Amino acid sequence: MNRIKDFFYNKNDVIVALIILAAAAFIIYLRIGDIMSYPETLADSSVIDQSTLESTSESSATVSVTIPEDPDAEAVSKMLAEAGVVSSASEFQAALKKYKLAGSIQSGTVQIPDGASTEEIIELITGQKPQQETETTKSTSKAAEKTTEATE
Repeated sequence: MNRIKDFFYNKNDVIVALIILAAAAFIIYLRIGDIMSYPETLADSSVIDQSTLESTSESSATVSVTIPEDPDAEAVSKMLAEAGVVSSASEFQAALKKYKLAGSIQSGTVQIPDGASTEEIIELITGQKPQQETETTKSTSKAAEKTTEATE
């Protein structure tokens, strides 16, 4: 009797093991496409992560410029041109004069982001936002000139 009992127990163990193997094979069969495409998906996400990292590091690049005590517009313009922040020292100096901020340059170290416009650089080194001369400002300054001429 024990022999028959052992045979059924052993047979049940084998049947349970075969059912588990069949279920695992069926699941693998259904998911084989996803399993095989995973390395491509992983590689694609890695490329996206690297390009995002590169663009982030490029966009956050800055140039550090130290402006000495009692700076003059000509020296600072040359310094910025040598650092590669502005394309031309004379054009930058002309912009400083245009905005009437040539005498407002502050000494110290300034972090200038790559690709900053002339106006942004002027604002960073003077601490003042460059203002375009409007028609009202022009007419007011002309009226002041006429009043000055009349009183002389």
